[in-house]
Amino acid sequence: MHNLNQIEFAKLIGVSQGSLSDIESGKSKPSVETVVSIHLKFGCSLEWLLNGTESKKPLK
Repeated sequence: MHNLNQIEFAKLIGVSQGSLSDIESGKSKPSVETVVSIHLKFGCSLEWLLNGTESKKPLK
């Protein structure tokens, strides 16, 4: 969607390319800081980043 390679994306979210590779391959989990960075820079919902789904119910 943003036409970024792994190195560019890693730099934008503040991790090394090696760390991003490990996250993508399932060898490690992203830190809270990494998840928040993706949320802030790309507007992804935290719910989707954390569990891969979006709630259809409005928040109360």
